[in-house]
Amino acid sequence: MSIAVVDLETTGVLPSVDRVVEVGVVLLDDAGTVEHEFATLVDPGRDIGPTSVHGIHASDVIGAPTFAEVAPYLASLLSGRVVVAHNALFDLRFLGREFSRAGLSVELTPALCTMRLAGTFDRSLRSLASVCETLSIANNQAHTALADARATAAALVRMRETLGELALLDAALAVDFDHDGSYLGSRSVAARDWRALVTDVTLSRRPFIDPCRSVTRSAAQANVRERNGYLAALVSALPEITGAPATMAPYLAVLDQVLEDRLVSVSEADQLMTLAGELGCGPTHVSAAHRLYLDALATVALADDVVTDTERADLDRVAVLLGLTSGDVDIALTMVRSGARVSVPHRPSGLSNGDRIVFTGEMSRSRSDLEEAARAAGLEPVASVSKKTNVLVCADPDSQSGKARKARALGVRVISEPVFWESLALVG
Repeated sequence: MSIAVVDLETTGVLPSVDRVVEVGVVLLDDAGTVEHEFATLVDPGRDIGPTSVHGIHASDVIGAPTFAEVAPYLASLLSGRVVVAHNALFDLRFLGREFSRAGLSVELTPALCTMRLAGTFDRSLRSLASVCETLSIANNQAHTALADARATAAALVRMRETLGELALLDAALAVDFDHDGSYLGSRSVAARDWRALVTDVTLSRRPFIDPCRSVTRSAAQANVRERNGYLAALVSALPEITGAPATMAPYLAVLDQVLEDRLVSVSEADQLMTLAGELGCGPTHVSAAHRLYLDALATVALADDVVTDTERADLDRVAVLLGLTSGDVDIALTMVRSGARVSVPHRPSGLSNGDRIVFTGEMSRSRSDLEEAARAAGLEPVASVSKKTNVLVCADPDSQSGKARKARALGVRVISEPVFWESLALVG
């Protein structure tokens, strides 16, 4: 019996509205030996969901394939094999929907659920983590699709050896899907039907196709570092000029505007470098201006004598965009704690009484708290983005949520959560 072990990371728990953001597959032969592995991040075309759970950021899926791109190759990996997953109905329901959206009909029956199999082994075992702990299976990268698929494969082999082949029947499921890929229901598989189902699946194996484009987590993080380092690379390429102007106020004002959404596009970086050239500034002067800007942000973050996790993450992100490091953030905070106060020219806050404001993503505080703070400042929180929207606040600057994409298309101002809190003090 050939097996395809699957694990998915998703934007949420509802296949009708949520999407897959990572796929991991481990193929096993009849003896339980690994034949092949495949993993990729997937661009969900919407907000990334709970980063705190799956560890994936919106910036990671920029440039990743969509599920429609992955679907043909994934279908070829699953075909002719019994699909196995931990809490299989969760993954199978998402696969059914995603394959249907991609216009593919893929047989996902019969399937094996290692959570059900673990229940016959020990009724207290449910989570993959608890199964791995009981069976002494290492999984140091839990909630990454390939690592969880590997752990599930190891658990299946271990329990199969311990419990015997017949125990697999307690974990076998036949799953039914509607024409649109929506889940209709599932049922246990009787022993007399199991072998016939497995035979049918084996005979339905599709021809091998060339692998699809994939982006692993490590590759995505390297891409993010490269994108974030673009401005720093341009700065280092500036000619060294002595006698720079005494003030960098024009540069800092534009930098403040560029970094408001905590992103630096190629065109924005070029704009900054053109301005630096017009001001007669070389890399040393621009780097000094970047440090000054970071010091100013540290001053704002420590205004209440506390730097929250969100504020620290924001400072670290800005430091990277400026070609600086987390160590530079530590230095800036130490300087401010010692009594220094730094400010730089700011663009107008852009928030006024009556402005319509929309929030998207998983913020550091609840949506009700954010909306209450906005109302207290005279703003009008609304649920959706339109031409009348003044500001969209994103939890993740790289968000591909429907709200973020629409805001950018309409030219609506997009800011990060830390900038929102800072801007509230300037309203009116």
